[in-house]
Amino acid sequence: MVKLAERAPLPEIKTLRQTLNLDSGFEFKYHTTKLRQKDFFFEMIQSLSFQIRAVVVKKQLLGGNLTQLNGQDFTTHFLAQLILRASDMEIANDILIIDSATSASIRALRLKLSEECRKANRVRPFKKIVGGDSHREDGLQLADMIAGAIRDRVIFSQERYYKTFAKNVVDLWVMPNREVK
Repeated sequence: MVKLAERAPLPEIKTLRQTLNLDSGFEFKYHTTKLRQKDFFFEMIQSLSFQIRAVVVKKQLLGGNLTQLNGQDFTTHFLAQLILRASDMEIANDILIIDSATSASIRALRLKLSEECRKANRVRPFKKIVGGDSHREDGLQLADMIAGAIRDRVIFSQERYYKTFAKNVVDLWVMPNREVK
C-alpha cells in the first residue's frame, strides 16, 4: 500500500515519461520496465512524499489453514491484516484504491475488515474502498514499482531500488512472522 496525499496524476511521472521519450500512456510495471527506466524512476520518486505499508508472504513456508485459502481469500486475509497493523488515525479517512479490483473482491475486503474491526473494537478504516486501473492511475504504478523492489529485497536480497525509498517504509511485514528493518 502506498499512501499519497491525494488521488491525482503525479507530474513527476509525466515528466519522467517525457524525459525517457515514452508514450504519454506508458505504464510503469516493475517486471516489464527496463533497467534504465527503473533507474530513472527510482531516482525520481525520492522527491515524492508518500508512505509504504507492505506484506510479503512466503507461501511455501506458511502452515495451517492459510495454505487452504483460495487466491481472493488469501489476498483479502493478508490485506486486511496489513491494514489493521496501522492505527485508526493513520488511515481512517483515506481512500483505498485497489488495482483491477472486482466488486466481489472489494465487498470481500469490506466484510473481512468489518469482521476484524468488530473483534478488535475498532472503527473500520478507510472512507472508501474502490477499484482502479493502473494504466490510468500513477499512484498504482508507483505501488507496483515499489512492490517489485520490495519483493527483490526480501526474496533475493537485492537492495538497489529499495534503498531509494526505504525512508518511506512505515511497515514491512514478512510472513511467516519476520519483521524487516
